[in-house]
Amino acid sequence: MENDAKISVMDLAVLRGFGIFDFLRTYGKNPFRLEDHIDRFFNSASLVGMTPVHSKDEIIKLVKEGIEKNGFEHTDIKLIQTGGLSSDGFTPENKSSFILYFFPAHIYSQQSYENGVSVETAYLLRQLPEIKTINYAASIVAVLQARKRGAIDILHTDQEGNIYEGTRNNFFVVKDGVIITAQKGILYGITRKVILEIVERKKIKIEFRSPTVSELLEISEACISSSTKEIMPVVKINNVTFGNGKVGPVTRILMEEFHKLTRAIA
Repeated sequence: MENDAKISVMDLAVLRGFGIFDFLRTYGKNPFRLEDHIDRFFNSASLVGMTPVHSKDEIIKLVKEGIEKNGFEHTDIKLIQTGGLSSDGFTPENKSSFILYFFPAHIYSQQSYENGVSVETAYLLRQLPEIKTINYAASIVAVLQARKRGAIDILHTDQEGNIYEGTRNNFFVVKDGVIITAQKGILYGITRKVILEIVERKKIKIEFRSPTVSELLEISEACISSSTKEIMPVVKINNVTFGNGKVGPVTRILMEEFHKLTRAIA
């Protein structure tokens, strides 16, 4: 039970925000792209110099046991590995804790998918974007400010106005019938990976680069993607509304193809 879970206050996750995680969900009792998520978790561990506490097979076994024991209709699953105890309060000493957390899947309102959502750009770059780290301090502050203005999230941009990703999602736009999405300086999302597979299968044109703030007036569609949000349409960025404020046809294709995959395993 979560009330019984404990880590030391001297863990580097508490003292320095040093730790990694990954996140996935199930459809019914079936975890979606479990091995992809574990592979990304191990990649994060490698990039920060951590030794995984458990092997891939052990994590798969623990995940499947946890899904059965909790018995939720659909389950959100978070894997966390902390920085561990450290004698100087800074340097990792390979004493990590591993946490596996199961909770009922968060389902967003159908209105978000039918009408789309609003986001804002923010001149803020994530540290170590290719690593799924637990340190979200700067992003949390920026999102709280954006929510006061009606946006659900922020998009990370650099000083040239290149748009990379959201705080917990990847970002796509459609311009002249071509999907545009960043290839560098981002976390490689598992839902993003599925979208790229759909794009290839449906022979939709795609361009790998960062869309820019300056071209927002030229785009016709946008969406964000993540394990929790799946593929969520965006109809407004900053003060720019596009596609007449309606979900576009390319986004609808991606959503429907994605739902075919998830319905097949539920």
